Amino acid sequence: MSHYDPSYAATDAYFGDPDPILLEHLDALPEGGRVLDIGVGQGRHALELAARGFRVTGIDPSAEAIGQCRAAAAERGLELELIHGDVFEYAPEARFDAILCFGLMQILPRGDNASLVHRFYEWTGDGSVVFLTAWHVDDPSYDRIADSWERVGLHSFRSPDGEYRTYLARGVMKTLFRAWKTLHRRETLGPPHRHGEGGEEHRHGVIELVAQRRLDD
Repeated sequence: MSHYDPSYAATDAYFGDPDPILLEHLDALPEGGRVLDIGVGQGRHALELAARGFRVTGIDPSAEAIGQCRAAAAERGLELELIHGDVFEYAPEARFDAILCFGLMQILPRGDNASLVHRFYEWTGDGSVVFLTAWHVDDPSYDRIADSWERVGLHSFRSPDGEYRTYLARGVMKTLFRAWKTLHRRETLGPPHRHGEGGEEHRHGVIELVAQRRLDD
């Protein structure tokens, strides 16, 4: 059972609307392109892309999320490939024109982040685009987490009940995606936000990246 299952069960829009950086850079993708949504959740990005004619595969460890996303797709007459499982056990048969990774890197240990970036290289080709967000070391929660959780790697921590928080240094995206052309990169303190029907939460220190792979550069 995913620890997100109860949150998803309580509302059909826990994470809200699609991230603006996705919609702002859709023109970088080929019409009808193949998209992998890692951590598809309830489908806030996958359903939007499928409605625009993209071929979307979504993967998530939450059975509740996959069930809700599948029901929403059926209700709207959309076709999605949805996989209940672990992205680190996933082996796609073909490369993707885009990979979405919103809000995942900060809840993985640092080693899994490195493994995930390696998969971005494996699962894409020339012209493919990656969309991702992560938290940077200036996030307001960093000092509290560093003081109270076990350190398990560079800027990476584990709570007593097994949760992870990993923060990225400013500028590290340039190194991780040095073979890619940056279409958008911003490191900022994001706006106050809320999850589902909950109250307004604090602002996160967010790294946004949209990068296009160029093999001939």
